Amino acid sequence: MSNIRAIESLDEMTTIIKALLNDIAEDFISVGFYLKMTEQDELYKQAGYRNIWEYAKDTFGIGRSTASRFMDINTKYSIRGFSPQIDDKWRGYGSSKLTEMLGLPEEIQEAIPTEATVKDIREAKGIIRETEAHYDDQMELCDIAQEEPQETDWMVELAREYFKDGKEAFQKLLDWERKDPDGSDIARELLVILNPTKFKMIRLEYANVMMTEHTIRVMPYRNHGENQEYDYMDFAKGFEKLFLQEYPEDLKMAAGDLYKRVYDEPLYPEMETQEKVSEKKPEKKAPASVKTEAPKKSEVKKEPPKEPEQEVKKEPEEQITGQTEITKDFPEYCPDNMEVPAEITEEEEIKRAYATRRLYMASIQAQEAAEYMAKVMDKKMRSMRGVSFAALGKEEFWTELLEAEVDKNGEEIECVEQCAN
Repeated sequence: MSNIRAIESLDEMTTIIKALLNDIAEDFISVGFYLKMTEQDELYKQAGYRNIWEYAKDTFGIGRSTASRFMDINTKYSIRGFSPQIDDKWRGYGSSKLTEMLGLPEEIQEAIPTEATVKDIREAKGIIRETEAHYDDQMELCDIAQEEPQETDWMVELAREYFKDGKEAFQKLLDWERKDPDGSDIARELLVILNPTKFKMIRLEYANVMMTEHTIRVMPYRNHGENQEYDYMDFAKGFEKLFLQEYPEDLKMAAGDLYKRVYDEPLYPEMETQEKVSEKKPEKKAPASVKTEAPKKSEVKKEPPKEPEQEVKKEPEEQITGQTEITKDFPEYCPDNMEVPAEITEEEEIKRAYATRRLYMASIQAQEAAEYMAKVMDKKMRSMRGVSFAALGKEEFWTELLEAEVDKNGEEIECVEQCAN
């Protein structure tokens, strides 16, 4: 241990660890090379094996598909396709990514950066395979006597497909639009929001789209136009056309309303549920409004309770349309043994709060949320006199603050505990 140089820089340590991890891919390259050499020189026959696959299985415990993958990786990613060393252009990917990249078209492999994830590459491979299966199996008659392809606004179509599942990115891009970017580094800001791993493929109805660090390449299917390239500002304009139809006035609308206008589904399903519960409250409180018009107790003579057996024998009277129902309209004047609709207690009413503070803030615009949070914190800090401000750095403080129940105006429900007693 005394011969090991002390490393005090995190950056230097990170570089060393990355180099070691990259060696894993180089090991794949080397294994593939020596397997190819064994097959080429038929060395496996020296031990009585009939082929390279038997040798690999019996000696290393790897099946034919795995051995073949080692050899294919060497052919694709080693120097000149036949070397124990990886080509410099493929360093930094790791064996898992290189394995996933096998079989992808050359132009797509060349566009994949080291930052891309295995998931990104796997999704791209799936899109390519689906496209090839759909079009390559069809007859070429579709190429004959075709009308001129209609012009498509590809960036609008991309936005429509992208944000179906990209709800988080939708909120971030909308906030970015609202802050009125000054143009200092718009391309970088949009890349961080829309394509942080610098590689993504999306399948549209009539084209595949490959999103890389600097460009968005649209590759239309047969008879739907030529390949086209766009930048991320073009994508932002497509977003504006689709979601902000009356730009910039629509920026004042709530994010959920803008999203629902296009997809007819909520941006935040959990808040939609809370809103539906809130809308039903007036209907349940209706009997209370009728009771306010009832005569005073002194004006109504209260009859004594009837015997239980008499109530059993009595036939129910037919309700006449418009007739007042005493048990429903004036329950306070009815005997205890008569059926009365259950009242909503104050405790239940309070616990049916609009939402948590976190969900309430997500439903309003960024500027409004900032002003709201400033007021909340001002009130909170005034109530913390004598308490160390170190509490603001505790996870428990923020969890309690953000998960607190609030009404539809964002006001915290402060009497839950008292009302429950």
